[in-house]
Amino acid sequence: MEMSDLPASELEVSSSPTSEQEFSLPTTPELEASSPPTPELEFSPLTPSFDSPCIVITRIRAQNIPSGVKRIPVGFYVLVKFDGYQRRTQNKSMRLNDSGIQWEDEILLPSEACGKIRFTIYASFELEPMLGSGEALYTSENSAGEFISGTFLITFSPAGLGTPAHNPSLLITLEQRYSDHPAIAPSGDDSNLGSEESSVLVRETNFGQEALLRYHNEYRKEDLQSAVQHFECAWRKCPPKHQCHAVVLVNFAKANFISYRTDPTSANLDELIGLYRQALDQRCPGHSDRPATLLQLAQILLFHYEKQGCDESVADEIYQLMSEFWDFPRDSHERRAADLVLETLERCRVVSTGSLAELDELVQKLEYSAMAPPHGYFDIPQRLINLNNTLWRRYEKRGERCDLDRSLEINKHALGLLPARAPDRLPVLRTLGAPLWRLFEIYGDISYLRELIALNEEALQLIPEGHPERSYWVTNSRNYLAKMLEYLGDIAFEAQKHDPQYTHTNVHRPSGQPWPRRPQ
Repeated sequence: MEMSDLPASELEVSSSPTSEQEFSLPTTPELEASSPPTPELEFSPLTPSFDSPCIVITRIRAQNIPSGVKRIPVGFYVLVKFDGYQRRTQNKSMRLNDSGIQWEDEILLPSEACGKIRFTIYASFELEPMLGSGEALYTSENSAGEFISGTFLITFSPAGLGTPAHNPSLLITLEQRYSDHPAIAPSGDDSNLGSEESSVLVRETNFGQEALLRYHNEYRKEDLQSAVQHFECAWRKCPPKHQCHAVVLVNFAKANFISYRTDPTSANLDELIGLYRQALDQRCPGHSDRPATLLQLAQILLFHYEKQGCDESVADEIYQLMSEFWDFPRDSHERRAADLVLETLERCRVVSTGSLAELDELVQKLEYSAMAPPHGYFDIPQRLINLNNTLWRRYEKRGERCDLDRSLEINKHALGLLPARAPDRLPVLRTLGAPLWRLFEIYGDISYLRELIALNEEALQLIPEGHPERSYWVTNSRNYLAKMLEYLGDIAFEAQKHDPQYTHTNVHRPSGQPWPRRPQ
């Protein structure tokens, strides 16, 4: 994801010497579920003197933090650990085009240069109150003796979290303070979650987020099931009047919706919509987490609208929910997501019942939307899917070859942006099949048939037994293999049985030879 950030070297810093270190990001960021940031931060104020001044972090600035790769966080914070203590900054949100996030929280460090100081950047999925740790993005550990005064720059490797224009970094500003300096304000703004009841909610939420992160990295079904179980445990143990009740409702609904999209037999869609509506009722207008809840409810309603019939009452509810975003800046994550919901809703309607003139207008609009910055942002595949579906529908009505070719190109681009084994590949594989089959019908080129067979094989790997769509792909696979048999005859398939190197995916027409005729 590209952001209009200044490189770290161009940041405004004090004239004091600047230290710089680079740290690599582990393949799977550690969530530290066994020791998450505690709500009641243990910290005994240090007493500075003229002989032993305290070192104080007065400002932390994060640059180039990718925030739209797999899951959109609603906020970020920095956790600082040293000598058994930990302090964290406030949980702050960031816009798409912000140059970075800056915290003015003041954090006292040990006056004696000993031990290590660890800095971890976290993404959070709610702003207030925050339940659990969120997702650890980057961690570095430095000797306490390096923190004296001036500025200290930590640069991270972006591996695994997108391709920003510049490496993620933290710029830390330090001061020495003596006994006559005014008292230091506490950092962070944590809600009181120190009760035993709340500790259970924090623990189960951390375990659930950790499992969900593993699922997004590796797409293993057992990790998703584990996330659902932990979020369900938090949901069942959370009293309706608890300050975090809306958080546990959203977490439980979110994990179940992901599960439903991979296997519709695993959850009830109407019940999940009900959970989101309950959470929205608890987050009244003005609540910092209401925008995220509005979007998640609109997205599941949109899924319902598209998959289970274009019910106009559902469309009306989506429009009403998204109307709360009209005053949001266009460069905010929330406004961009709301615009995409409405674009997808319009695409569903126009593709279903729209005229050629409406299709022409929508194609032009979606072409711009799909190419708009930032490049590499997580929602680009959905924008490409919207464009492809509209192009394909226009091709069906008008029959122009340029729309067919463009549909194929857009589909392959969208598929290339999605990780291997990601369930989100399934709808793209389905829409890719239509132009490939049409091109095969037009030209009889067996390469299109080979692509269709490979496409179906991948889809069947993504769909579990009992999935409502599995029969569709099984039937397609049989039909394509039967068509291959018609073109190549029994000899090719008999050879495949005896020579694993000779398969339907590497059969080519001999140069200068006509395509095989259908057997008489």
